[in-house]
Amino acid sequence: MSPSAAALVRSTTEALATAPVSVTPGQRLAQINIGTLPQPWDTIGRHVALPEVSLDDRARLDNIAHLNHFLSQVVVPGLRRRYETDGVAGFEAAHGRAPATRDEARAVLEATVQYQAWSRLRRGSMEQRQKIAADAVADKAEAISAACAGVISKARNLELDPSLEMPAYLVDTHAHLMPGGYTAQRIADDASTGAMYEIGVYSTVPGRSGPHSDGAGRAIANWLKTRFPTLQPKRIFDLGCGAGLNTVAVAKAFPDAEIIAIDAAAPMLRYAAARAHALGIKNVRFVQADIEHIPARLGKADVAFSAIVLHETSHQAVKNIFKSCFDCLSPNGLTAHVEQPPYEGKPLFEQVMRDWDGQYNNEAFWSGLYALDLGQELAEAGFAQASIFTDDVSAVPWRTDATVAGKAEDYGRTGNWKVYGAFKA
Repeated sequence: MSPSAAALVRSTTEALATAPVSVTPGQRLAQINIGTLPQPWDTIGRHVALPEVSLDDRARLDNIAHLNHFLSQVVVPGLRRRYETDGVAGFEAAHGRAPATRDEARAVLEATVQYQAWSRLRRGSMEQRQKIAADAVADKAEAISAACAGVISKARNLELDPSLEMPAYLVDTHAHLMPGGYTAQRIADDASTGAMYEIGVYSTVPGRSGPHSDGAGRAIANWLKTRFPTLQPKRIFDLGCGAGLNTVAVAKAFPDAEIIAIDAAAPMLRYAAARAHALGIKNVRFVQADIEHIPARLGKADVAFSAIVLHETSHQAVKNIFKSCFDCLSPNGLTAHVEQPPYEGKPLFEQVMRDWDGQYNNEAFWSGLYALDLGQELAEAGFAQASIFTDDVSAVPWRTDATVAGKAEDYGRTGNWKVYGAFKA
């Protein structure tokens, strides 16, 4: 057993020995103090829109979470060491130089059985996450949708547009292998797609984004309040809100603001609207619209943000979204977009690992986005160069450290992100 694996086993044993895990029948666990280990799926936040998941499926989701943890904290550090020694040396012997591009570095890694095993297991864990979540809602779609409809009829917080033409990148590309994608409707007035997403994402994160998987939303809200302490927005646009996980966190942080959460996918919006109201959130309106063309009827916003959304849109869509943000902002309004960091300047090994989703996880626009200069894209949308900035935002409760088992960067999934923002002069 390697030193890093042995350290991980020791930390696991110590954490579980002190964790308060005893519960009475039917009682849900609160998130528990187990350090960097995955939180049990049973600690997920409960609400009326979230369906029950069988004990067997919860165990399977926990297994996926721990597999992902092992792959990122034990296997990836070993891959890095092998690439930096044997991999680079072998390439130099064959070519007289070190790998110079991401494609060359990927070819070195893909030739090793260790990378092949890691990649297949990572892909398999995502396939299983999606299958388990899909199976969990397959016979509950009518009940989930009826429960959501009942909440929405009281909340009156949802506006759908049946005539909206779906963006091709949502219909044709089922991001991260989600069956049918975000727009899939299995029955009339379906809301089960949102439930499928929330059930599965908890195990992939895995649980480290909090019981409501809203780490990005909490990080954005904290960043806004810390970076701009005098900011008192009256209206905030959440662009590409999906199931509304991060929307709720921002709404809690700015209770005096009107939050307009916009998405094209009706099934996600039905779930998001019911979920928000069930969690006590009353200052959000969920609107079906294309974020490339924000409807003028929604008025002007003081803040327009997106949270890990742009990589699931096309390059032209990014241009349109930024232009739409410029048009919809009030004078001195702020736009901010949170994404994974760009590839430029990163070591080739890290670039390859971050690019895995673009190669093997059905993220068709991933590789292209992280090669873009988003600051330049904001400038082309009309924002003055002097108002454009980048910053760091993190939802990780500890500092990542490649030398410490359990704290290594899980490239593409750790919540260390970049913010690309601008003010409208």
